[in-house]
Amino acid sequence: MDTDIAIDQYVLETNWSTRITDDIVREAIQGDIPAEMEAIIYDGINRINHGTVSSKVIFIKLFSLLLIDKIGKPIQAISTQLGHVSGIKDSARAFEWGIVLIKNCRDSGLYTLTKEGEEWYVCPNFTLDGDVKHRIAKLQYLPPMKTVPLKWTDNHNGGWMWESKHLILGSKFTKHDGAQAYDVINKLQEIPWEIDNATYLFEKDTNRGLNKKQFLRVIDEYIGSPFHFVWRYDSRGRSYSSGYHMNIQSNEYGKALISLYNKEKITNIGNMYIAIANHAGMDKLTWVERIKWTGSTDLTTVKWKEPILGRKAVRALQDAEAGKPSGYVMSLDATSSGLEIMAAISGCKQTAMQVNMIDPNERKDVYNTVTELMNLKLKKPVSRDITKNATMTHFYNSKATPQRLFTEEQLGVFYEVLNGLLPGAEGVLATINECWNPQADAHSWRLPDGHEVYVPVVEAINGIYQDDEFGEIPLRYYHQTNSNNYRSLCPN
Repeated sequence: MDTDIAIDQYVLETNWSTRITDDIVREAIQGDIPAEMEAIIYDGINRINHGTVSSKVIFIKLFSLLLIDKIGKPIQAISTQLGHVSGIKDSARAFEWGIVLIKNCRDSGLYTLTKEGEEWYVCPNFTLDGDVKHRIAKLQYLPPMKTVPLKWTDNHNGGWMWESKHLILGSKFTKHDGAQAYDVINKLQEIPWEIDNATYLFEKDTNRGLNKKQFLRVIDEYIGSPFHFVWRYDSRGRSYSSGYHMNIQSNEYGKALISLYNKEKITNIGNMYIAIANHAGMDKLTWVERIKWTGSTDLTTVKWKEPILGRKAVRALQDAEAGKPSGYVMSLDATSSGLEIMAAISGCKQTAMQVNMIDPNERKDVYNTVTELMNLKLKKPVSRDITKNATMTHFYNSKATPQRLFTEEQLGVFYEVLNGLLPGAEGVLATINECWNPQADAHSWRLPDGHEVYVPVVEAINGIYQDDEFGEIPLRYYHQTNSNNYRSLCPN
């Protein structure tokens, strides 16, 4: 590994990560806390600390949670977070521990407990100085790596060099130590990427949700240099590239902003034609028709469905025609991917034909088919958009979405039309539903590549905590439990 790159990566991970917020706060308050305040807080912690976590860690976290900004925070949020910091995993018990700590330490002067309406808030009496707040404001989600990420050999030890995160995304409920498809994730991490200069220079950033300063900081750090994504799995085996401000799985601008660093000459021009037609909204045509459309169209006059990606595809085509190597990434979307999988599992030719897995001379649109069949039976037609949402969610076990989208008459016609239209998908849906175990608090299965999928059964609990001083405090927390609600199993 290049020493300079390793040092750069160390600087990124230790200066950018939000994980160091507590360290910055600890450094800021060191020596400035009145002795009486410190004594009261430590005494309050020590009285209830069960020893899993040091009192010093809890002490710093209390300051960090309160002083990170000026606003008061709901007592439920502060108390539960403090309980989790102390090592208590169960959210209800964590809240109870945390609210006792808040009471124990309130005479310290660090905060004031106030009531607004029916809610209690913990309001800080102090604030961090401007320099400290500026340092914290600069922290952000970790960007891609400047070197190949560490290989994953188990669920704990891969990815970043110094930042430690679990391979599996999600909450504490989804994380486990079962085997994952490490070879796949490691291969993805080896791929070098770069910022596409033309997109950055000439296209408008359409991602309004991003912090502009942080985004430009990432661009300044990476433009002109190769980088690698850390990849992780969700609980059911789908892979995601890690990076908030730059990510493959982003909006149109974000996708166009990234290209492959290792460039190759594109020799199959037909695929480029298909990509251009897709971005122009011609994805309902067959492959041959898309190639013909692009070849016979003046691309300078196209009204793009996806203009940023469309213009990038045209630039890549021009490079290919000139014999120049390209880092262009062509993306293809499936037609009704869930139904395609169900057709493949069941071997049902009727379902497969409706989702373009056979008979390639006609580009089928199953959602349009359902819409047309429904409208033959209805006085007032329904739109494809509504029917698509209802059909897609129906095969994910939803009853509520079709009921919300359709009138009573339309709903009856909807189920009448679906009856016998996609028998393979209906059969797979019924079979998977029969696999639900109402006594289990998780379901797991092994994929063909050896990847172990683990999906916990997690449900929300809404309750009231009765406090002798604060009265009724509403609580909402999640717990892993068994359930009769089988509907999540099929989409998972």
